[in-house]
Amino acid sequence: MYNLRSMIKRILHYLKPYKVRFVFSLITTLIYVGLTLYAPYIIGVEIVGLFNQATFEMSVLVEPIIKLAVVTILGCIFGAIMGRLLNVISYLMIKDIRIDAFNKILNLPVSYIDSHVHGDILIRVTRDVDQVWDGLLHGFTHIFRGIVAIIITIVFMFITKWDIALIVVLLTPLSVIAAMLIAKFSHKSFVEQAKITGAMGGLSNEMITNQKTVIAYGLNDENNTKYQQLDQQLYKVGVRAQFTAAFARPTTRLVNAIIYASVALYGTIWIASSNEDVILKVGVLTVFLAYASQYTRPFNEISDVASELASSFASLKRVLELLDEKELNDETNLSEVTTNIGEYEMKNVHFSYVPGIEILKDISFKASENKKIAIVGKTGCGKTTLINLLMHYYDVNSGEILFDKININELKRNSLRKHVGMVLQDTWLFKGTIKDNIKYAKLDATDDEVIETATLAKAHDFIMKLKDGYNTIIDDDDGLSTGEKQLICIARLMINLPKVLILDEATSNIDTRTEVNIQKAFNIMMDGRTSIVIAHRLSTIRHADLIIVMKDGKIIETGNHEELIKKHGYYNELYNSL
Repeated sequence: MYNLRSMIKRILHYLKPYKVRFVFSLITTLIYVGLTLYAPYIIGVEIVGLFNQATFEMSVLVEPIIKLAVVTILGCIFGAIMGRLLNVISYLMIKDIRIDAFNKILNLPVSYIDSHVHGDILIRVTRDVDQVWDGLLHGFTHIFRGIVAIIITIVFMFITKWDIALIVVLLTPLSVIAAMLIAKFSHKSFVEQAKITGAMGGLSNEMITNQKTVIAYGLNDENNTKYQQLDQQLYKVGVRAQFTAAFARPTTRLVNAIIYASVALYGTIWIASSNEDVILKVGVLTVFLAYASQYTRPFNEISDVASELASSFASLKRVLELLDEKELNDETNLSEVTTNIGEYEMKNVHFSYVPGIEILKDISFKASENKKIAIVGKTGCGKTTLINLLMHYYDVNSGEILFDKININELKRNSLRKHVGMVLQDTWLFKGTIKDNIKYAKLDATDDEVIETATLAKAHDFIMKLKDGYNTIIDDDDGLSTGEKQLICIARLMINLPKVLILDEATSNIDTRTEVNIQKAFNIMMDGRTSIVIAHRLSTIRHADLIIVMKDGKIIETGNHEELIKKHGYYNELYNSL
């Protein structure tokens, strides 16, 4: 699927918006190469030809020397302009690729993020994109300039002396074939190298994210061994890739030396064939030797960046794999949520992450308007999966989910989620001030609103004890406990309360005394709203209007607290075991 031709086609797609700049770069390259080739012609033909005359005066050298100086200066100027344009085009193209890669992550289904190593995804967006940039900046510049130089040089050579030019052209395929074979073999190694680098990035990300757990279990050496094994694999593959690619330079230079020697040999025979115009012939041969060097130089430059190009295309393949991942379905024809009832209903829902392993089985319930619904059950029974479906992170295998009596498959995801607020067990705060984190759900909130909401969430007191208060930057060294970060997440939800609230173990990281106060705040914000609560501590959901009891992906009991206790069933067993 991702062969060289298809990848070049994709790169050209990113070149399309900058075609005007590209045309200008083409023009400047043509002028630059033309001037570069005209300079040796002035020396070898126009200046040397003057010495072939019967009479010679030094004054006749003034005009061609001035011409040579002008041509050289203009060549430098247009060379600089050409380099500038090509660099800008490369930067702009890679900027677009990087933005597309980041936007792709934002629009990928949750299922893709959940099923791929996060570190590997990060490597694709950072290291692999940078590797593509290196290839574009150097490889694209050399190849583009080289192709133009080769074409113009051939034209100049045929105009000057066609038979010698024919020798150069006939020997050229040797260099091209050698370079293509070497690139083919090295590319495979670079693809493997990029894959191993992604695996190392994934392992590094896991170790950084879960450092405390690794240290707690004393698995430093074991994980270090894993990393060293990957590093050893990378070493072997990297050496093989570089060793193979390294053949490109001496091989192309050998062919180029053969071309240069052939031109010199043929030219010498041509000069010795007659005594007429010997000086002029020497000048022409000098020009041709310069052209031969100019002609073979692009092949040398391309071979110099051969390994870089092979590595770049290997990384490009990984980036394109990410860019071509299937996004969320097109929602152009879907509807916005126009109601504000806040009612959920599941009808005969079945769901599985992996085909053949069903997680939810025939789930049916209704979360009525302004009611508090609690979902309980042991770990692994499917509670969080059920929440993922309500938020439309995944599509059901069968059955349907209704929001305000409309199938959520007919609603735009963002529109649905604007009506639903959620606090998870795992906190998520971005690097920024506490104030900005609370305002994340309502960007235009005033400072008074932020303080009022934080006070309601029982976060104001500990925030004010911090050195910079609400302007404290949240990062690894902020000194905040997990529970305090959870309170900030709760405040973020409270500042812009939607019609439906989903609380997935929202108070799991908070001490019992604070939880009592938070529950009071929750009761206030739940008033007049539909709420769906997952809780391990069953005492916190005793006053729920409906309690759904799950086991092994099924709903086995429903009712309020008193009704379920009277049944002396699974809920009663759970409640009395805590």
